[in-house]
Amino acid sequence: MGGWPPRTLMDTGEGVINDRCSLLTGRYGSGYRRAFCGRLVPMAVVRFNLSQRVKDFSFVRQGQIKAIYVNYFLVVQSILIMEIPALYLPDLLTKEYRRAVMIAKLLINFAGAALMALSAASMAGAKSAEDTYVGKLEFQDQTITRETAEKLHREIDLQRASQLVLWSLPITSLYQLYGAINSNLNIDGEEPVIGLYQGYSSVYPYLTANMTTPYTVSMLDLSKTGPVVVNIPAGGVYGVADDAWQQPIKEINSGKQETLLFVGPGQDYPKDFKGEVIQSDTFIMLYFYRVLGTGPEAEKLKTGVSAYKLSDAASPPKTQFIKYDPKKSDKVVLNTQPTDMKYWELVNDYVQKEPMADRDRFFYAWLKDLGIEKGKPFKPTQYQKEVLLEGLEVGMAMAQATAFNKTREMFPTASYGKDSGWEGVMAGMNPKIDMENYSQFNERTSYTFEAVTTSAGMVSRVPGKGSAYLGAYYDADGNALMGGNDYTLKLEPNPPAANFWSITVYDIANRLLVRNDIEKSGINSRQEDLIKNADGSVDLYFGPKSPRGKEANWVQTNKGQSFFLYLRLYGPEQAYFDQTYPINKVQKVK
Repeated sequence: MGGWPPRTLMDTGEGVINDRCSLLTGRYGSGYRRAFCGRLVPMAVVRFNLSQRVKDFSFVRQGQIKAIYVNYFLVVQSILIMEIPALYLPDLLTKEYRRAVMIAKLLINFAGAALMALSAASMAGAKSAEDTYVGKLEFQDQTITRETAEKLHREIDLQRASQLVLWSLPITSLYQLYGAINSNLNIDGEEPVIGLYQGYSSVYPYLTANMTTPYTVSMLDLSKTGPVVVNIPAGGVYGVADDAWQQPIKEINSGKQETLLFVGPGQDYPKDFKGEVIQSDTFIMLYFYRVLGTGPEAEKLKTGVSAYKLSDAASPPKTQFIKYDPKKSDKVVLNTQPTDMKYWELVNDYVQKEPMADRDRFFYAWLKDLGIEKGKPFKPTQYQKEVLLEGLEVGMAMAQATAFNKTREMFPTASYGKDSGWEGVMAGMNPKIDMENYSQFNERTSYTFEAVTTSAGMVSRVPGKGSAYLGAYYDADGNALMGGNDYTLKLEPNPPAANFWSITVYDIANRLLVRNDIEKSGINSRQEDLIKNADGSVDLYFGPKSPRGKEANWVQTNKGQSFFLYLRLYGPEQAYFDQTYPINKVQKVK
């Protein structure tokens, strides 16, 4: 492709000058060339130099200059014709002729000025815009404009803030849980305390808890307590200990008596300790357990665990158990991650307290740019606050999309069956973060957005062992499960659970048990009043109003509050792993 102005136009302009000069010189003598052509040649040189500056102009700007060039040379030709008599035959000119010459000179001066202005503008560079996924990006030639650079700097900060939300969900969930337990039990964390949780109101504050099973939970801040000794009695005590990343550091499932010593980062302990030393990579940690069975023996096992600080080992105090049974008037702190600046305060608390994992160095660099840096107070500027809050809003939406709309690209094994409408809650997740070639990101984002704590038993592939978790977030038509509508779910006969199954309803906003007038958020196979069909199938109902005569199989939902369902299979059997047991979609009652 040729440059601008085209060679033909240059030749045309210069040819006009040369032709006219030669013709008129022959008629009027060499004085004409010296007097008149001597002034036109420099004009041609100026025009040629200006043309080099505008040769890369955009089409629109080239079109403007092209029009000026054409008119410029038309005027030059007019002056060549009209000015000759003005030079050599002044006595023959009329006033009208002189006025025409004057106008012609004004036109050529205007055209030259316009051309000079456009040439000057070209020195600043022609602007062009490109449409991208962040909107229009403007350039001057190939250089990005300052305005676009400023826009992209903000976009970088916003994107990083949103990704930091996805990265930090495990730690903000557990740090929030630590504060919630301390507040709800009215303790300060200076001593090991074990909380007892059972029933609707007791387990409500905690992410996707199950009201059909009791929880025995203790959270520790090893930076306050120092190393802690935990004695597990022999019998059906099963549980796990997790660090602040919700990564298991000890599976409690041997059925034998065990003495454990939990040690925080950099803490000393006796090398001849008689028991198992569990090194936690974080100071904040959790352990919880359940007791299999019922009756007095199970109750005895539940409080048969003892815990005390290593510094008190010579004379251990009696372990403190606190039953959490809040009154309606009590202030309840929730496990749900905050959606305001408190979220980033939790992130800062983690950064200041815990050692940095080497895999997280780049994330710490992003945090530093947004005002969170180890060893420094968290005092974000107004700009940083705006970015952190906007990034949090989008980050939480991304987390919900990751958890409730699992794609086959991210989670190849997420869907149960071909088109059941149910997804594996822990799809593809290994309780440990660091794999051989990468560290899990999507899996931990998905799970810790909607749930808390992990264990090997939760992803067990051994039939009859552990537990399985499936989630339903939309109805059969692909629409949200909305609390103002009525829905049904048919469970086919013989769900593949060696122990029992349960269906639980959670609100989307908090990922907690749905709160309702009947104080019931789930249905399970242990219910004495569970209504079964003649073939062994079970019809379940969800909605604001109870179906007549089916109240035992109904969970009340709330208008204006969307929800989701968990199907838990305790002791999942082979039909679950083979996905041969049919699970139906949730149907809206029309």
